[in-house]
Amino acid sequence: MTTDRQSRLRYALVVFAAVIAAVFVAASSRAAGLDLHADADAADVGLPAYPGATKQSPNGGDTKGFRFGVWGESFGFKLAVVGYRSDDSVDKVAAFYRDALGKYGAVLDCTHNAKKRDGQRRDDDKAAKDTPVSCGDDTVEAGSRLFKVGTERSQRVVKVKPWRDGASFELVHVEEHGTD
Repeated sequence: MTTDRQSRLRYALVVFAAVIAAVFVAASSRAAGLDLHADADAADVGLPAYPGATKQSPNGGDTKGFRFGVWGESFGFKLAVVGYRSDDSVDKVAAFYRDALGKYGAVLDCTHNAKKRDGQRRDDDKAAKDTPVSCGDDTVEAGSRLFKVGTERSQRVVKVKPWRDGASFELVHVEEHGTD
């Protein structure tokens, strides 16, 4: 089962890898850049904010979201993550975001994923990165919902879980360019 701690570790590893990539890009190209913002919002993910929801740090810290980007002449990577809480039910919040994700294509429901590969290719060629996003090994806690849309190269993810009498949810956008 994926825990908040595992999620934080995964994001930290992604950020660390992107910083290392930025060093190599900067050394091998004429132009490179790094963009880091400690207070992202739903618009940075490309989704609307849920009505009445408040931004919250998923782990009680000060940062309620972040946006990170690194690019060079032939490479780019963007990551935006933001957490919210609402007094509305998990089902109501999940339905709102399932509809909102629909503008990006067919929405994949990974809520009941049995922690198995779903047949998508996982190699590093361009064709694999342009295939529709898959559930992969992603799982959620009982009562939670997990939706994905996009391709392996550019995807949006919404995870909604129970919180007190309402719902806590995270919105994520990951995008990469020129890595083939």
